[in-house]
Amino acid sequence: MITSLRDFARYFQTVRDRTLAFTEPIPAEQIDFSPRPGKFTIGDLIRHIAATEKMFVLGAVEGRWGYAGHARSLGPTKEEAIDYLMAAHEEATNRLLTAPDEVLKEKRPTPFGMAVSAWRLLMTMTEHEIHHRSQISQYLLSLGVEPPQVFGRKLEEFVKF
Repeated sequence: MITSLRDFARYFQTVRDRTLAFTEPIPAEQIDFSPRPGKFTIGDLIRHIAATEKMFVLGAVEGRWGYAGHARSLGPTKEEAIDYLMAAHEEATNRLLTAPDEVLKEKRPTPFGMAVSAWRLLMTMTEHEIHHRSQISQYLLSLGVEPPQVFGRKLEEFVKF
């Protein structure tokens, strides 16, 4: 269970830093790449991660839900999509850091009609981001671009099988 919003924000920053590492090798001209029609583009994924961070933090801290969307207009270029992600993260982090730790224990309604502890919503937000980071990784592979290692090095460099 999470007991400190400050500690969570510090942890989540490491998650976001790893996500940002996966945005670096994206070819700027491929920001609208999608593996097939009707699926998120790379830019959509970045904008979606931004919008859902704000959504989950709002849900956890205030018990309200709102999804700003992932429209291309929110960040049409690679640089602008990443700027949108960074701005959303700053806004969400500020909201977390100004809330009292007690909110973590409070029950919050979910968009699906059940109530869960606010700390669980923050853990769900984390899992959600990691899921979409994995999609970005797969999109990079589809483009012939080697995605970064999550922690900088391959396991095979340390362990002999």
